[in-house]
Amino acid sequence: MDTYLRHDRETIPAQYRDLSRWPLVDTSRLKGRVLERFEQRAQAVRAYMQGHSMKSITIETKILRQEVLRHSKRCLTIHSDGRVWGFRALLSHQHQKTYQRVKGVRKTRHQHKGGAAGALMHLFDRYPSIREMVDQLFLQQCPQDIVQESRIQVRSIHKRFITACKSKGLTARDYPLNMNHLGRRALGSYLRRLFTQHLQEAAKARFGNDAARRLQIVPEGEANMVSRPYERTQFDGHRIDAFFTIELPHPSGGTQLVTLDRLWLLLIKDVFSRAVLGYVISLNREYGQHDVLRCVKRAVVPWTPLVLTIPGLHYPTDGGFPSAVLQEYAWAVWDEFWMDNGKANLADAVRTTLTQSIGCAVNAGPVNAPERRSVIERFFQTLEENGYHRLPSTTGSGPKDPRRNNPEQAALRFHITFEHLEQLTDVLIAQYNGAPHSSLGCSPLERLAYCANDSSLLPRALPDHLRSNLALLWVPVVRTIQGSLKHGKCPYIEFEGVRYSNDVLRRSPDLIGQKLSLRADLEDLRCLTAFLVDGQEFGVLTAHGRWGRTPHSLEIRKAINHLRIRKMIYYTDQDDPIHVYMDFLTHKAPTSKAARSRYIQVKTALEATPPPAISLPLPSTVPQEERPAEHDVPITRTTFLL
Repeated sequence: MDTYLRHDRETIPAQYRDLSRWPLVDTSRLKGRVLERFEQRAQAVRAYMQGHSMKSITIETKILRQEVLRHSKRCLTIHSDGRVWGFRALLSHQHQKTYQRVKGVRKTRHQHKGGAAGALMHLFDRYPSIREMVDQLFLQQCPQDIVQESRIQVRSIHKRFITACKSKGLTARDYPLNMNHLGRRALGSYLRRLFTQHLQEAAKARFGNDAARRLQIVPEGEANMVSRPYERTQFDGHRIDAFFTIELPHPSGGTQLVTLDRLWLLLIKDVFSRAVLGYVISLNREYGQHDVLRCVKRAVVPWTPLVLTIPGLHYPTDGGFPSAVLQEYAWAVWDEFWMDNGKANLADAVRTTLTQSIGCAVNAGPVNAPERRSVIERFFQTLEENGYHRLPSTTGSGPKDPRRNNPEQAALRFHITFEHLEQLTDVLIAQYNGAPHSSLGCSPLERLAYCANDSSLLPRALPDHLRSNLALLWVPVVRTIQGSLKHGKCPYIEFEGVRYSNDVLRRSPDLIGQKLSLRADLEDLRCLTAFLVDGQEFGVLTAHGRWGRTPHSLEIRKAINHLRIRKMIYYTDQDDPIHVYMDFLTHKAPTSKAARSRYIQVKTALEATPPPAISLPLPSTVPQEERPAEHDVPITRTTFLL
């Protein structure tokens, strides 16, 4: 250990002369002569550090000059915790150096009763290869060409330790072979010290990667705390611990009940108030970027209660979601968005939407560190215990959970449907937002209502002009206008295998070969919003044929195109591709859980999406003189046959 005192006080750095920064000693635990000796030494050291003369110190404290210097040097020695020893060094029996044995232990085992202090370290100093072997076994740092146990036990290390000692020529009269326990206790003490010195490596070797990872996590300090609503939100996805069912048309008539694969619950939570801002239930086997964007949209758009069909289930009078219950938080957006490093979360579309549409910072944090999002992780546990784990169809917290009792059969027997899951989840979260929280002393909604009285604490709200045209689920794409005057093909653009056009585009053959910037709504691809290269809105383009009538998402479009390429489905221009796809899923659903999930997705979209309100711009809204400079060909108002 180093010390900052050499010959005089002037050599001591200024930061160590301030005695108020020295570690203290609780003198209330000292009594009698021990307390008297400590106070005498402390008085001498204080006087020395304050610049008093050595003669006055020795007269007043009755401590010799050499002892004053020795105690001062001990106080300025660096401790293993990185600080100076301070007044701790003045306590009796405080050893600043480890004991080093010089002479070996030469006794027979039956004669030995103590007197072997420091013998193990003396052995390691004589045979460094033995110490290196013990360290490598304990910390799992053996060379790659040596096969070792995944978590070697201490007794196994001790056996190899004894074997190594014998290989060095040690006999029964040498340590540790002359000890009753063959040095096992000393080796155990050494390994405990080794664990402390190499905490990260030892935790990984002895208890696994999770334990080592948790040791690296630094608790949130004051600089990282939130102080107002919507300052920071946390997002995560959770696999619901229960099975649910859907009704499918039966080939012979009527309906049949089948179970769905376990579903995902995606959720956004405000850290300051602990309020749940929005959620979605994903029917995909693994949730994707579109599910994340739908959850973001649900958290911003004001909440609408569901129509409850479960007898006895009702919304609480003091619960709900902040966007609907509190007017000040309608269309509110957040400043920080914390999530994990899931593939869907890191997609470019998700980051672009959050940074540009929401205007927040995205923080994915370190890999495999759910403790950083402890607020939302704890909520999932609460939701499971108070809700899903109480259902007959629950899968429990694991395969050995006694609550798990044929969950799929229970879902079929009690007819627990996907609609029941939607209603139950909505009511449970509404109740949570209105119930008192242990860490707040009030409910999340009450805390938000209290902050609403101070305008400085209110979050940002989405501007009015963006609310009616919310681009949270839009994907920007650029397409070249196709067509041919020679072959009589009207101008059009193609997106995901479907042609799009409108009256203005069909009467604008001069635009063939030019590019249009498109905004595609991932939830409804019946229409696209087109823009010219200079940013002017060109109008709304409608999908060709029946693609422009039935609502469908980008996922459904890609699934249909994939099946058609593989010749698993076929349709003509007079057929509705969505209905053909529904018939295909109905046929596959009895034997495929993936088809069941896709079936309920399409069915939900058909029932929930209203017909598009298309207002096509008149030709005069895009006059020739306002076209970009590269459009030198005049617009000809020619009608083409499709």
